[in-house]
Amino acid sequence: MSDDLGFGKLLDDDGLIARLLGKTAKGRNRPLLYGPDLPVVLLTGGPGMGKGRLLRCVRDEFGRYVPAAHVDCAAPAFRDGADQRLSTRSEATEVLRELAVQFGAWSGDGGAIAVPRLYAGLVAVAAGDALANPADGLGEVRRYDDLLPRGSFWGGVLHRAFRAYLAALGALLVAQPLATPLITSILDELFERTSAEGKAALEACYGSYSGAAGHPRLGLHALSVDFQQGGEARANAESFLFRALREDVEAAYTSVRGRIARAGRPVVLLDHADNGVGRRLLRSVLLDRESGHHDRVVVLATARRADGGRFLYRSPDAAEGAEDGPAVWGPADGGLPGWARRQGGVPGLVAPARGALLVRMPLLTAEQQNHELARLQGHGHDTGHQPGEHAARLRVESAVHRLGGGRPRFVTRLGEATAALRVPDPAALTDWALLDAPVRSRETSDAPPRPVAELLLDDLIGRQLPEELPPEQHGHWLDLLSHLSVAHTGPCAQRLIRARQGDRDERLSAYRVAELLQDNGWPHCPHHFIGDRGLRHLLMRRLYGMTDGPERGGVWRADHALLRDHFGPPPPDAGADAADELFGSAAAHAAHHDLAAHGAARAVDHLTRTFPGRDPRRAMADWCGELLAIAGAPCEAPLAGTPDDRHARARGEAPAADDDVLRRRVDRLLHAVWLYEDRTGPVDPAVPATWRQLLDRLGDEPVPGIEVLSRTAGEWAGRARERQPLKPCACTRHIG
Repeated sequence: MSDDLGFGKLLDDDGLIARLLGKTAKGRNRPLLYGPDLPVVLLTGGPGMGKGRLLRCVRDEFGRYVPAAHVDCAAPAFRDGADQRLSTRSEATEVLRELAVQFGAWSGDGGAIAVPRLYAGLVAVAAGDALANPADGLGEVRRYDDLLPRGSFWGGVLHRAFRAYLAALGALLVAQPLATPLITSILDELFERTSAEGKAALEACYGSYSGAAGHPRLGLHALSVDFQQGGEARANAESFLFRALREDVEAAYTSVRGRIARAGRPVVLLDHADNGVGRRLLRSVLLDRESGHHDRVVVLATARRADGGRFLYRSPDAAEGAEDGPAVWGPADGGLPGWARRQGGVPGLVAPARGALLVRMPLLTAEQQNHELARLQGHGHDTGHQPGEHAARLRVESAVHRLGGGRPRFVTRLGEATAALRVPDPAALTDWALLDAPVRSRETSDAPPRPVAELLLDDLIGRQLPEELPPEQHGHWLDLLSHLSVAHTGPCAQRLIRARQGDRDERLSAYRVAELLQDNGWPHCPHHFIGDRGLRHLLMRRLYGMTDGPERGGVWRADHALLRDHFGPPPPDAGADAADELFGSAAAHAAHHDLAAHGAARAVDHLTRTFPGRDPRRAMADWCGELLAIAGAPCEAPLAGTPDDRHARARGEAPAADDDVLRRRVDRLLHAVWLYEDRTGPVDPAVPATWRQLLDRLGDEPVPGIEVLSRTAGEWAGRARERQPLKPCACTRHIG
C-alpha cells in the first residue's frame, strides 16, 4: 500500500498537518493554524484505520523540515527499560528520554534541540534513590549524558559541571559511601558551576514546581522525592518532566538563533497514546494548557475509541455531547477544523477533553480502493480485455468493498490476496473464498503463505489486545470473539459466553467484552454483537473452521444450536410468543439460528404457522418483519455440511416436500430473501425478480392486511435496484 493512501486531505499543502506545522511536505511555509494556545490532536479510529501509518508519514515527510520526534507508547522496550531500575525509571521517563534523543539528533534548520531542563530533571530523579549503591547511582546519572548535543551552550555548561564532579568522586565512591546523599551533591555541584543564564533557565522551570517557592534546587529535589513516592506523586513528577521537555523545545525557538533559523512548529508524534503511559503524557499537556502554560509543540497522537478515550472526561456521560467535550472533525467534513478553547469553569475541574481536537481517520472511497487493488495486482485500472477477466475484477472489487468497508488495512491485505487469485468463474467466487486466498506475511517473509483471513486476524486482534483484558484471557480472546460472531444482542452473547467459559476460573461477561471491543475502537451495531462487518466475517470463517469432531462446521452448528435452544420454540398450542427486540419474537430468533446451521425447515414451519389467517393475532407487517429478521443480513454464512439447494428452492425447482400450498410459497419466498441477503456470494438477478410474484401469490389468502404485501414488494424492489440490504443496519448499509 502506498504510504499516503487515503491521506490526501490531511497531508496536502493546505491540509490539516501542513497548517498545524506551518510547513508543507515539500518544505514550503504555510500560515499557522491556531495558536499560541494549541489543542492536543488525537487521530481516532479502530484497528486497521491507518493512524500509525499517518504518524510515520508525518515523521518521514514533514520531519525533514520541522523537528519531529516519534514514539510508539506501546513498544515493549519502554517497559523493559523501566523494569531494569523501577526506583528511578518509569515508562514515561523512558519515552521522554527517547523523545529528547530524537530532538537532539535533528539536523535541519536551526540544528539540534538541546534539552537541559529535562536533562536536569532526569538526573535529579536518577540520583534520588537513597538506597542505591553509590557506583550504581552514578552510573544511572551518567546514562543521560547523551541527551545534550555536543557544542551547544547547555552541553558545555552541564557537561563541565558533571565531568568535574564525577572525576573528583568517581574513585572514592567504590571504596566508601558518600557523606551526603548523591542527589544533594549532584545539585550542589550543578548550581555551583552553572552560569547565570543557566541558573535563570532552571529557576524559571523548576522554581515553579510544587513547593519550590521559586528555588530551582528545591524544585529538583522535590521532583526527585515525588518520583520516589510513586502513585499520584510520581505521576505529577512525570507530568512536570514532559513540561520541561516542551520548555526546552520552546526555548530553542525563542532564542536569538532560533528566531532567525527556525520556522514552523515542532511536533511530538505519540502512537498508541491511549494506553497507560500515553494517557499520562497527554493528560499532562492538556492540564498544562488548560492552566495557561502554552507552548508551540504540536502533539499529534492516536486513540482507538471514537471519543478519544475515557481519560478525557470527568463523567461517563460527558462524551455524549457535553459542552466541555472535544471538537470533532473529519476530512470528509471539508475545510479545516475550527477550534478555540472555551472559557469558564473551575480550574482543575473542567474536563481535559475541551483541550483536544479529535480527527476521525478517513475511510477509503470506492475509487481509492479500486485503484489500490489495481496497483497491488500489477496492472492499470482499465486493463483486462477478456469479458471474464473484467467480470472477475468487478466481483473482487465488490467483495473487498463489502468486507473492508473502506478500512485501509483490510484493503491492502485483501489486495495482496487478489494479486495471486485466479478466478476462472466469477459467479463461483465468494467472499469467504477471497478470505481463504494465501498471502505471504511481510513481517516473516520466509514463512509459508497463510490465508489472508488469518493475517488480518493477527493484525487486527492478535497484535492489538485490549489494554484491560486480563492476562489469563489473552490466549482465549480470539476463540471467544469467534464464538460471539454469531451473536446479536448482549443476552444472546451472554448465553454463548456462559457455555464456552464454563470450565474457566476467570470469566468475562458479554457486557465486559462489549466494553473491551469499544475500547479497542470497534464500532457498535444494534443488530450484531460484533459490530464491524469485515471483522465479523473473519471471526465467523474462523468459527466455521473450528472442529469438535471430524465434521467441518461442527462448532459453528453447536453454537447456533445452543442459541436456538436458548430462545426455544413455544409449543403449537402455547399462548403468545415471547417478544424479541430484534426478531419480533423469541421463536423467530430461534428459527434464525436453526436456518443458519441446519437449513430452512424450522423457519418455514414458524412462518407458515404464524402467517396472518392461520394466526389471527399476527399483523401482516409484523410477519414480513419476522421474515426479514430470520433470513436477513445476519444469515450471511455458508450452509454447514449440507448441499446448497437454495437457488432451486427459490425458483420452485425443488421437489415439493408436502401438499401445503402456503408452506411451499413461504419456502420459496424465504429462500429468495435469504439468497439476496447473503452477500458472501454473487447475487443472482433472477432472485429479486421472483419477489413480486411470490408476495402476490401469498396475497391469494383471504386475510386482513393483504395490501401490505403489495407495498412490501414495491419497497423490496426499490432496495434491490440499489443493491441495498432489505433489512439494513449500521454495519450492512451500502454493501453493494
